[in-house]
Amino acid sequence: MIALIFSLRLPAQISTDSTGPVAEKIKHWSVNGYLKDLQSFQYSGFNKKWTGDNLVHNRFDIRWFADSIWKFHLGLRNRLFIGRSAELYKQNKSLLSGTNNLFNLSALITSSQSFLWQSMIDRAALDFTKGKWQVTAGRQRINWGLNLVWNPNDIFNAYSYFDFDYEERPGTDAVRIQYYVNSTSSAELAYKPGRHPGETVAAGLYRFNKGSYDLQLLSGVMKTDYVLGGGWSGVLGKAGFNGEITAFVPRKKILMSQTVVSASLGINYTFPGSLYLQGSYLLNSGGRQQGDSLSADFFLNNVSAKSLSPARHSIFTEIAYNFTPLIRGDLSGIINPNDGSFFIGPFMTFSLSNTVEFLTGGQLFFGKASSLYGNFGKLFFIRLKWSF
Repeated sequence: MIALIFSLRLPAQISTDSTGPVAEKIKHWSVNGYLKDLQSFQYSGFNKKWTGDNLVHNRFDIRWFADSIWKFHLGLRNRLFIGRSAELYKQNKSLLSGTNNLFNLSALITSSQSFLWQSMIDRAALDFTKGKWQVTAGRQRINWGLNLVWNPNDIFNAYSYFDFDYEERPGTDAVRIQYYVNSTSSAELAYKPGRHPGETVAAGLYRFNKGSYDLQLLSGVMKTDYVLGGGWSGVLGKAGFNGEITAFVPRKKILMSQTVVSASLGINYTFPGSLYLQGSYLLNSGGRQQGDSLSADFFLNNVSAKSLSPARHSIFTEIAYNFTPLIRGDLSGIINPNDGSFFIGPFMTFSLSNTVEFLTGGQLFFGKASSLYGNFGKLFFIRLKWSF
């Protein structure tokens, strides 16, 4: 297959200062992005049928800086799916649009039996900053997470750990108001309207510092639940230490028996020589305790802060090492202690130049057929990425 891909580069506008001997150039625009080709292969057994997929992913990030107060960010994704994933997305087109936002900013350009081309705007936000105030309106990312793997505090736009190819993470249609009390404290309010009753998200968050820890408290409403939570990030000895907890209480009838608690705890340490270790634990009090295998939809559907994993308990470990400044290896794993099923994710990244990166790796699932991870098989990936 031969694909013709083109990119648009907008020249920066120039403002001149007639009072100086040399005109001062002020950059009002920036355009950057990337082009990626991700090949994947999947099988449930080595001697069984293998299936292949190809995803061509192009992104533009356009930023406009009117002055020191006003700025605008537009992010556009173009994705061409070829293979089995195209069939899955065609069966449920709502999966393509991402999070359940107020506005549908995605378009299915064309499709056939074996391919699908979709474009989507995942960032479209106007930002106003003056003094201690910052107001952002539009499709944006509201990042309230502190844990490096699972974020129960991320009630506006949670994401799946398994979606490694979407580095920017999902955005949400919202209005966000931030007030910076001082250099270590801030307060903010955020509101995401829903298309239907029971889809609204609205909450407030307060951040502050105590000793070597950054702390935060939040409360509000997430769809059909009241939410109350908090988190921390700091150091324990020489290791990084972070965690989050959020309680989801039904709005219709407040019952402790129906309350779901989502909590994560993480620790990480970097040794001299760049060896990196990380561990994390996730509790989903509403999660499964008995064996129940995952389906493909688990990787296509958007998770929520209330259910970051379908398992009641999840344990994550990771080891990473920079073999050279241009080669990095990463090995991660997740185990469900209730049924013994587990996931392993080996990846290698090679920096071929300042703008070109090659990645190879896999997502390998093990366990009995009736277990959480036991029926999904093994996936292998190779990806070439050019950034501009």
